Amino acid sequence: MPEPTPRGRLMRRFPSLIPLVLFATVAAVAPAVPAQAASSPITDTRDTVVIAGDSYRMTIQKTGFRYSFARRDGTVIAPAHAESGLRVGDADAATTKLAGRAGGTAVLDVTLETGAKVRVKVQPSARHVKITADRGADFRTGPVAPAYGLGDYGAHADGQPDQDTPCSGQVEARRTTELTGIVLDNLTNEGSCKRFISTFVVFPKQRFAEVLFDEGQKRVGLTTTENRLGSVDPAQGLYYFADPDLKRIYADYRDVRDRHGYADVRPRPEMFGLGWEAYGALAWNTYQSSVTETVKAFKEHGYPLQWGVVGSGFWPGPRGDASEGTTNSFGMWDSKPEPGRDDGLPNPRYPDPDALKKLFADNGMVLLLGARNNFKVAPNANDGPFTAEALAKGYFLPVKVTKSQFPQGETYVLDASNPKAVRWYVEQTRKWGVDGVKEDTMLYAPNLNRDGNWNALQKALHDDGDLVVVRNAAYSVPGDFVRINDTIYGRGGVFHEDPDRIPVNMLNIAASGPGNVSPDIVGGTPKASLTDPSYRRYFWRNAQFAALTPVMTFGKGPWELEDPDLAASVKRMSLWHDALHPYIYDAVLDGYESGFPYAMTPLPIAYPDADPGSAGHEWMFGESLLAAPLFGRDFDTAQTRDVYLPAGKWIDYDTGAVYQGPRTLKDHAIGMDRLPVFVGGKGVLITREGAEVYPIARGSSFDSQGTRIVNANTGWDPAKLVVTDTRTGRRVSFTVDAKTGAIRFPVTKGHQYVLSGGGKAAHPFPIETDVPAAAPTGLSHEGMTLSWSPVKGARGYVVTGGCASSVVGSTTGATSLAVAPGEYRVAATNAAGTGPLSEPHTVPAPVSTDPVVVTNEGGPATCSDTQPYRETGTWSSSSLKGFDGSGTRFSSTEGSTATWSARLPAGSYEVAVWFPAHTASTKQATYQVGGQDVVVDQTVSGGAWHSLGTWPFDGLASVTLAVNAAGNHRADAVRFTPIPQ
Repeated sequence: MPEPTPRGRLMRRFPSLIPLVLFATVAAVAPAVPAQAASSPITDTRDTVVIAGDSYRMTIQKTGFRYSFARRDGTVIAPAHAESGLRVGDADAATTKLAGRAGGTAVLDVTLETGAKVRVKVQPSARHVKITADRGADFRTGPVAPAYGLGDYGAHADGQPDQDTPCSGQVEARRTTELTGIVLDNLTNEGSCKRFISTFVVFPKQRFAEVLFDEGQKRVGLTTTENRLGSVDPAQGLYYFADPDLKRIYADYRDVRDRHGYADVRPRPEMFGLGWEAYGALAWNTYQSSVTETVKAFKEHGYPLQWGVVGSGFWPGPRGDASEGTTNSFGMWDSKPEPGRDDGLPNPRYPDPDALKKLFADNGMVLLLGARNNFKVAPNANDGPFTAEALAKGYFLPVKVTKSQFPQGETYVLDASNPKAVRWYVEQTRKWGVDGVKEDTMLYAPNLNRDGNWNALQKALHDDGDLVVVRNAAYSVPGDFVRINDTIYGRGGVFHEDPDRIPVNMLNIAASGPGNVSPDIVGGTPKASLTDPSYRRYFWRNAQFAALTPVMTFGKGPWELEDPDLAASVKRMSLWHDALHPYIYDAVLDGYESGFPYAMTPLPIAYPDADPGSAGHEWMFGESLLAAPLFGRDFDTAQTRDVYLPAGKWIDYDTGAVYQGPRTLKDHAIGMDRLPVFVGGKGVLITREGAEVYPIARGSSFDSQGTRIVNANTGWDPAKLVVTDTRTGRRVSFTVDAKTGAIRFPVTKGHQYVLSGGGKAAHPFPIETDVPAAAPTGLSHEGMTLSWSPVKGARGYVVTGGCASSVVGSTTGATSLAVAPGEYRVAATNAAGTGPLSEPHTVPAPVSTDPVVVTNEGGPATCSDTQPYRETGTWSSSSLKGFDGSGTRFSSTEGSTATWSARLPAGSYEVAVWFPAHTASTKQATYQVGGQDVVVDQTVSGGAWHSLGTWPFDGLASVTLAVNAAGNHRADAVRFTPIPQ
């Protein structure tokens, strides 16, 4: 549809302004009348300069340039800094003088305590002010909190290094989206986890926000004593926004960043269907036959993929060798055999590019390739003539990058401020003959201080017809969506292996403006066996999380984990996400048109006055769904979360339970079989099948790409409810979902549907007010599956017990659950709460001669506070692979330990350890087991299981590797094999 005008965008998101705009239109054509002189927004007094807008008053105390913001009624939004509001280096502002008023702008001369002068200009607008200075400086108010945003940097914990990348091993992930405590003195693009760059910070409770536009080194301090933004060089502009409506603040921010050249582009619909990335299945070593097999397998298993990315390996030359090409070997596929190549991959890797493209097209998919804007300084035949051509035409920046993720060695970087260079690059990408690109540059050193260098290039690609996945950008999304940096299976040992980082990263990017954000690949990059129980749980919980985000992408097929329940559950989530495509894409477009992150709105922004307390990460997924997944470092053990429901009516999507907010559902059970989402807000979903109107809102409307649903009904009695297509004047037949009460009917795009009648019923059917009176009966087991008889009226079941005597699982109606050995009780649940517990039932441990294996990724639950794998001291990730292809760990820091633990039935066990082979390993690795020390030479026995001996165990068994000798001590796995009696 045609792109809305700015006024059209405003009307769509703020329909209450329509009468004002009509008045303005009439006034515009009415006869001119003399206008009264408006009072000046700038007032100069002996001690202050006051600058007023429609929604704020900025007061600058002349002593120390100490400025504050308040509402027009005097309510303080941001207090003045205790010392000074402006600082240059270590010098504070001392005095301030209003030097003039230039076109409504206050021109201020600020004298520093050193005697140096700074000229500051403050330009007021209705809902924001713009501040500029003639030199690099830090501007600061007193503390304001809570705070959210900062793009990729919003995922960094307090006290992290400003330099040194890649981030894994250098940067610790943030555990919460709230930013108080973060201090950054080199906020700029450094690759890896520092690629989506933004200084935008929003303070929802104060209805206040700020941003500093600058391409180079920026500084931020959000502490209990100050709120600071600054830059080394004179910034393009520092803005403060204030308005009672956060949506207006985001709209103003969108307009401002447009004026500064950081424009979003209109996302395209295909990229919000199910996607696939080869990296998640093959890492960097992709090849055509495997891509073909995987894409076909997804289709055969019923996954309606719409797009796919092959990010690497399609260029010519042996993988991992300096002679291989790059993403900038434009049009040069690895399609011809190369004599003597021995990289362990097919030779060639992509023998028939046209067949690959046809595979995607025939399956209704678009194909994207990896793209980077850095070129080898010393190219070879596999790189083609492109470096030389661009160099001769002056298309590169004048600085060489000495450290990047790929390619290795020195590289040039395309200068995207040169329109000819951008046009040349776009023309070269056409030689690949595909549908788009996933931009994936990672530049580490030196800092270019050109954060927006990627924006113009990606916008040009998108404007020329490409689909674009954004990784590097400043302030805006010049492509279809922005993807967070790679996620790797783990429990938080390093940044990329920290599950808590994923929601924090996404939500703070969304708080920075873009709701069209991707969580990377379901299951991340696996470093463990696909059938490892812990990895299965990670994959399952990650899929629940991803289904509630704008973009759901796969790498490995869920069926490859060899768990039928997991595969069926993940497929259901995927098909649900795909069915919601019209609703998701509408939220994405709303965000593009308004600047507000509708597709993924952090709860504190959607409901700024809410107090979620102990609740986990939550967000509005569009205007009608509240996402409350269970995903984080505790993915392996947690079964419950506190879930906060804001004011209003909410319906559990899977059970139909009805709740009235605000309230917190304490220890809310979130089983593996469910979609952890509640319907509320507008209460309308537009799916591929039609409309779903939930009994939530009355007197409201929902617009979706030309289709409008109007809730003009008085109640929700299905016998009295009428749905009318106002375009045709005909009544529309509908069905009522027996569980949720949702009204479902088909829709035609561009038509309006009005709900009327409905009597006075608050819900289509009675909602229970008492908890289930009966406990489940008939508990039994078959193998390791616990079963029970259904309870009348139950909406779900909670299973408690096991070795930890806590919630071990739940269902949304199913009457069976896979469990570990232990004693269990079951209770029925409904909207009113949880009923009585059943009588206990014991599921015995099976008699088995199978070994128990614990890796550095984890292992079976130990039924204690002891984790299956834990470390003390200093350990690092190694590139050497473990026995199952997963990553390994190493340490040379004396006193460090690694411990593997398992709960074992009484008996004798052979204990064996596995560590990778390497000549730099220690010759005296001390393993502590059964009260004894066993010393192993890791230089000669790596790469295979090494027996430590046989010991008796009854209960918790542990093996500890203690670092007390020279050399790298390497850790991967311990195996306990029962000895037959």
